[in-house]
Amino acid sequence: MIKFFILLLSLFFFSFGMDPTKVMYLTYPLKERDFKKAVDDIKKGMEDRKIKVIRVLTISDAIKARGSTDFPNYYVIFGCEIPQMKDILTKVPAFSNIVPCSIAVHQAEDNGKIYATIINENVFMSKYGHKLTKEERMEIKKTYRNIRLVLTQMSGIKLRPVKIPSPKEELVYEEEVKTLAYDDFKMLFKTSLDGVNMNVLDVLDISKETPKFSIFLACNLSYGEAILKDIPQFGTLAPCRVYVYEKPDGSVAVGYINIPFLLKSYKKYMNKEKAEIFRKADEDIKSAIKEAKGE
Repeated sequence: MIKFFILLLSLFFFSFGMDPTKVMYLTYPLKERDFKKAVDDIKKGMEDRKIKVIRVLTISDAIKARGSTDFPNYYVIFGCEIPQMKDILTKVPAFSNIVPCSIAVHQAEDNGKIYATIINENVFMSKYGHKLTKEERMEIKKTYRNIRLVLTQMSGIKLRPVKIPSPKEELVYEEEVKTLAYDDFKMLFKTSLDGVNMNVLDVLDISKETPKFSIFLACNLSYGEAILKDIPQFGTLAPCRVYVYEKPDGSVAVGYINIPFLLKSYKKYMNKEKAEIFRKADEDIKSAIKEAKGE
């Protein structure tokens, strides 16, 4: 019976009969009506539970500064720099999409209601969790459980993350670089990302010693303005994380979220214009990789 249920859930989710925004994300309606106070309260709640906040991305402020007048309040709280992060990411680079974490805080235009969205870590855990130790898996789960406790307190609503079977598709796209050393590729890649308007907000150096590992935090406000207004849940993957790491043979690997997988998942919820923006973002990053490789 349990196997049948898992199979049924798999068929529903991966035929996308289920709403992926409810499977891949948890969205909490907050009781607070003041947007910036809601953001501050989430930060304080995280810090009270020893969850480090790295920075707050004031996405809506940046978009409005470019001349947009109708973009709703939208911030991303970026954090969860857990002690085991180096070991976790060097074992499973794909986890750079959930560690560090992003909490999207967004306000509805129609009624002013404020929401906070986090990703369902089980999506990545079901695919790659077997590569970690039990203690490392528990640390990730504890961190996300504490975030949910903070948001439950602020919303009065308890949400449970859906457990899903391992997706057949890879959740990240990864490419190997054999012609350049790690430091050389890293320097060239930053320049090439900026060149395709994937502006690099920061580079997190997870490990500066072999095996070296860095996460590029890239952002294109034009893409964000077009996507986040209609599908605010995607802010849990913002800023776009592109990881670069040193492999045992001295080559370099670079990867990021599998955008074609997202397009497949959300095809029922995304018009052609939005889908094209996703495809363009995918092309931009691949173009930056190619340029950095000198191809």
